Amino acid sequence: MKLSAKQVFTGLLALAVTLGVLLVGQRVYQTMVVQSPLTTNLGTIQGVRQASFHHSTVTVRVSPHANLMGVYQAVMRRAIASLGHAPQKVIIIGHPDPALTHLANNISFVVAQGEATGQFVAMKHTITTMAQKIGASCSLQLDDHHLYATFTARHHVLYDVIPIRIGGGSHA
Repeated sequence: MKLSAKQVFTGLLALAVTLGVLLVGQRVYQTMVVQSPLTTNLGTIQGVRQASFHHSTVTVRVSPHANLMGVYQAVMRRAIASLGHAPQKVIIIGHPDPALTHLANNISFVVAQGEATGQFVAMKHTITTMAQKIGASCSLQLDDHHLYATFTARHHVLYDVIPIRIGGGSHA
C-alpha cells in the first residue's frame, strides 16, 4: 500500500488538531475543575487575603497578625483534599522590608543548630533576641515538621515556614 503526500499531510494535520483539542481540553479542565474551586476554598481560610494555584504551587497572601501555623496547615489540608496530594510548594506572602528579609535569612544557622541539638527553647530565645536587635518582634510556632516564624516590624510582616526534623541529630 502506497501513501500519497496528500494522505500523509492529512494524517499529520488530523494528529495536530487532535493534540491541540486535547491540550485545550486539559487546560480548561484544570482551570474549571481544579484551580478555581481550590482557589475559592483557600480564600475562605481565616487570615487568607488572596490565594492562587498554578503549576502545583499554592500562593497565599496572608493578613497581618494571622496565625501562620493555622493558615499553613489549613492550606495543606484543603489542597490535599482537592488535589489528592500535597502541592509541590506553598508560598506565603507577607509584606516584608529588607531588614526582616535579612533577619529571616540569618536565622537558618540558629534553626539548624536547634534542629541538630534538639534545643528548641534556646533556639527560640536566640531568634527572639536577633529580632529585638533590629526592632522587630517575632512569633515562633513548632509542629512535627515545620517551624513557623512571623517577624513584625512597624507595618511590615514576614512569614517563613521552615521544614525541620524533630530529634535531628545525636546529643553527644
